Amino acid sequence: MLMDHTAKILYFRTSITIAVPYQTDTNRLFEGIENLFPFFIMIGRLAFPIFCFLLVEGFVHTSNIKRYSIRLFLFALLSEIPYDLAFSKRFVDIHSQNVFFTLWIGLLVIAGLKKYWHSSLRSLPLSLMIIGSGVFVAEWLQTDYGGWIGVLLIVNFYLFRNRKLLKCLFGGLILLQNSVFGLLAFLFIYLYNGQRGRQLKYFFYWFYPVHLLVLVSIQQFLIVPYLLMFILNQ
Repeated sequence: MLMDHTAKILYFRTSITIAVPYQTDTNRLFEGIENLFPFFIMIGRLAFPIFCFLLVEGFVHTSNIKRYSIRLFLFALLSEIPYDLAFSKRFVDIHSQNVFFTLWIGLLVIAGLKKYWHSSLRSLPLSLMIIGSGVFVAEWLQTDYGGWIGVLLIVNFYLFRNRKLLKCLFGGLILLQNSVFGLLAFLFIYLYNGQRGRQLKYFFYWFYPVHLLVLVSIQQFLIVPYLLMFILNQ
């Protein structure tokens, strides 16, 4: 995720456009570094499927789903301004919402499935309505990864949580809408041993908004002024 966001936020041609509108020439200054950015983005594609998988694992093992949901929602709100600054260059952009909103909506969907899904035909229409509603809301809000990828991945990991091969196969088909290289993430998911790792959850919650603010600051206060000075001195 950090590599993906570094490439997208610090992309120098975008920074030049911010510094001097309609100027797109990097004068070869940063071309060597820019050549690494596609690789950064490719590696970054591994992050989201793993986030969705860990969300479901957290849901299955949490002792308080309501508190889990509130925590996700609060961090979604907290992360929105950093996200908008990073990707829309404005404080508020109603046309794009951060990934915490996608995870939060997915959590509400699987909470509904847990309550109403009973592996019977009678519960199928209601379960489909719950899933469809989650997909619709995520797409309507234009959350990161949206409903057709984000929410469906979370639903897939929940419904097939005890069937490694199926959740990886179906998950891969869902992710193909966005990425091919991201399929590699399912290797790690398949090999997951079911054991709990080190407890650093709040570190990762805070890491999302903080790293966006740091990258935006680097772009706005270091890269853009330097590029502006360089271009004007040409």
